[in-house]
Amino acid sequence: MASKLARAVPPTIKPLAEALCDGHRYPPAEMFRFFLGAVMELWGFQPWYPIPDDVRGKIGRAITLYDQAVANEEPFKDILGPLYEELASHGGKQLLGQFFTPWSLACMMVRMSDSDIDAPRAGDLKAYSDPACGSGVMLLAKANYLLETKGPGELQQWLFHACDIDGICARMVAIQLAANCAIHRVEIGEIIVLQGDTLSASDTKQQVLRATSPTLMRSRQNSIPKLEVAS
Repeated sequence: MASKLARAVPPTIKPLAEALCDGHRYPPAEMFRFFLGAVMELWGFQPWYPIPDDVRGKIGRAITLYDQAVANEEPFKDILGPLYEELASHGGKQLLGQFFTPWSLACMMVRMSDSDIDAPRAGDLKAYSDPACGSGVMLLAKANYLLETKGPGELQQWLFHACDIDGICARMVAIQLAANCAIHRVEIGEIIVLQGDTLSASDTKQQVLRATSPTLMRSRQNSIPKLEVAS
């Protein structure tokens, strides 16, 4: 019998939701944190949320199911946002001002606000920023739109910058952007994700992810002037 969480989420992510409900003594919300921490750890980042040994196998299965969900959806579809919204308590969301934009609305907003941006100078990138990114749905919708309308080469010309005060959200957007690039074999020029309060000038922000595409790295290396040694 499907869990309450699985019944509430879109069909594509029901298997992932079921896996997160299979933590026995660990509630689904905590399993979700384990999942985010395990993905970041798998990618070589510092451990964020301690993962008990007795649940690592189940979290590994959740990661596999997430990979499958990303592969079966259109590129950059927001998968983790609807899942987290169901997991989070309404009180907690209101406390942090968290109300997630639906995917269809985010896609419409991106299309309505589209405007041509001058080509950047050599080595520079066009920039798209979300200072309160949530699950990253606006960034994901932008990436989806650019890929659909202008092709993978256009994505390589962009810097996507995200920040959120909630550590869960910051890691959700980092994982969603990077996983889609890897699974759908496309490159975003550069991705920078921070955790912190965007409105606070004194707040020290933690860098969650900084990823530069191989194409951009090669371009920057080739643009470095070569110095000749005087004889």
